[in-house]
Order: sequence, then C-alpha cells, then structure tokens
Amino acid sequence: MNAQDRVWAHFQNKCPETFEGAKPRLDFIVREILQKKATAVPRVLNVGAGNGYLEESAQRLGWDIFCLDPNETTIKRLIEKGIKGQVGYIEDIRFNDASFDFVVASEVLEHLSDEQRHRGIREVARVLDRGGRFIGTVPYCENLLLNQVVCPECGKVFHRWGHKKSFDTKIVHNELSPFFKKVVVKRTALVTFRERAFSAKVKSLVRLILAKCGAAIAMPNIYFVARK
Repeated sequence: MNAQDRVWAHFQNKCPETFEGAKPRLDFIVREILQKKATAVPRVLNVGAGNGYLEESAQRLGWDIFCLDPNETTIKRLIEKGIKGQVGYIEDIRFNDASFDFVVASEVLEHLSDEQRHRGIREVARVLDRGGRFIGTVPYCENLLLNQVVCPECGKVFHRWGHKKSFDTKIVHNELSPFFKKVVVKRTALVTFRERAFSAKVKSLVRLILAKCGAAIAMPNIYFVARK
C-alpha cells in the first residue's frame, strides 16, 4: 500500500464523516447525469468511492453503477450494499472497451502524477462508449504549499490530502482534448440551495458568484464534461 492509499484507507474506513461536505458536489454530478443520460438505466463508473454517497444515490435511481477504488475494505462494504465494485486504479481500469455511458472522477485527478493522469484519462476514454461522457471536478488554482504538513516523527513534508497537481481551466482543457471530441470546462462553486434557510441560500449564492470570478475565498472548483 503506497502513501496515497494509506491516506484514503484511513479516511474512507476510519473517518467517513470527512466526506459529508462532498454531498453538494456529488448531488450536482448526479443531476448532470440525469440531464444528459440517453437511457433510463445509464452505465456509470465512479472512480474513488469516498464514503459511497454517489454510488448509493445512483443505486436509488436504478442506474447500473460500478465503483473503482484502490481500497479493498471500501469495495467490500459497497458490495455488501449490492453495489458492484472493483479494486483498482484509474490508470489501469479493468473493464472492456465501451463499457460505460459515464465515468465520474470527482476530486481525483489532483492526486495523480503526470504519468498516472495521462494514462488514466486514456483509460477513461477507452472504457466509455461512443458518445459517452467523462464528468469530474478538481480544485481551481490550488496553492499546494498552503496544505503542506510535516511528519513530526520522520520530518517528511507532504500535502495533507495527497494532492500533486494544481489546475486552471486551460490545463484541464488541454489534458482532456487529445482524447475527447468535445470538452467543456467551467470554474464554479458546487453549492446547494435545496432545503436550506433563506440566509443559507444567500450565502451559497454569494459563494457561487465569487467562485465564478475566481476568488480564492469561495474555494472554487473546476467542473468538466468531456464527450467521446
């Protein structure tokens, strides 16, 4: 198990509540698939399970949902819930060509080396069916130094979440374009307005506006959709 795998094994199995803040982002992706799907039962692969929220949401909607994650314990937990899963990595997706209508990788690409990311994007394009879509998010213009920490035991300096790459919209577009016919990249904040008090909705709106302007205080994301 490498260092990155140990980080996510800890959070996914010991502290799944860490992923509670991801719900608005994942709900947004589910809504995007609902709008774009061409069949009643889309074939969807999610790369990186987190706490399984996206998989369980897709299962309730009756989708043909699969999960790819490097942690065996996480995959076993999803399988016990009736969700199909496979232990593995985005750079080596062990599914046949044209197996999926959608592949999702939300907050995944920033954890990969340049070589892993290039191979991973190629693999996503391979397993997508004709007209299929690669949907995902990454942090916008993250200052990686701000999240560096040092191990008090060995002195090793590392990013607390294992991020290796900072992206802007141009970088994302350039990395996806060689493999896909159409690429849409947007800077935004993935917030929620549903079932919230008026004051909370106002805060979400302000954050959304600031994120679209690129303000760091809004913690903007890059959202992308790449069509094969």
